[in-house]
Amino acid sequence: MSREIAYSTEVTKLRHKKYQWASRVITVMWAILTICFAILNAVAFVQPQWLGDTTESPGVGFFGLYEYCETLQVDGDYACKGDFMSFTTILNDSFRAASMLVGISALLFIISIICILLFFFLKADKVLKICGWLQLIASLCITVGCIVYPSGWDDSMVRRVCGKEAGKYNWGRCNMRWAFILSIVLIFDGFVLSFLAFMLAKRQANLLPKYKEEKSAGIANAAFSSSMNGSFVNPVMYPAEEKQPRHLSTFTGPYGQDEVDKDNDNVFEVYDKDQDIRL
Repeated sequence: MSREIAYSTEVTKLRHKKYQWASRVITVMWAILTICFAILNAVAFVQPQWLGDTTESPGVGFFGLYEYCETLQVDGDYACKGDFMSFTTILNDSFRAASMLVGISALLFIISIICILLFFFLKADKVLKICGWLQLIASLCITVGCIVYPSGWDDSMVRRVCGKEAGKYNWGRCNMRWAFILSIVLIFDGFVLSFLAFMLAKRQANLLPKYKEEKSAGIANAAFSSSMNGSFVNPVMYPAEEKQPRHLSTFTGPYGQDEVDKDNDNVFEVYDKDQDIRL
């Protein structure tokens, strides 16, 4: 049984090491994807290519979250205006709200990257939970930002480039540019990363103490052996019963009173209590 317990313990340790190795590989992949997400989110935030002209547009230009560029001549240089640090230069309130929300999303993902360094100081499950919440809030922020942004397309500057048909959630003769599409894709990526962080935090496990491993392995092997023999025996060990004293009875023989074991009916020694003679 001891050899079976040792074998089972080694198998358990080997499987647990493989599980930990797979968990660490997935965690590293999650960290790399988090860094990539933060970079793409920052690119989408600073790029003004959210809405732009087409061949049918009356004007030439494109718009971002806080910056817009326009040219009055074909093949001419673009004149860009708008600064995130100066809200008065942003075209309307919808663009201001969208730029703020997407900016917060990019900032939260950068913070989650910094929190990865906490793996050296805290338990892995706690760090993953912190990053998961940050990524979840960041994903919600970029989602709301992408929803709010089209409500500002009724601005006079947008209509000058996209035509009079442009309005709230209607881009007129313009079209969606790559930065807006990238932000929509990042919404789904952000929720996937946050879900993955919570899942990894839940599945984190430490090696069991040696005593618990051997005990669980012994119980499992005992149950398996008993089931193979055709009967189930409870593997739990009970304390040994205390030895009960023998029950003795007396009878009167030819030489006096003698003591007999009731259980085995064996006469040990007979004494003549009157003459003190041992038979």
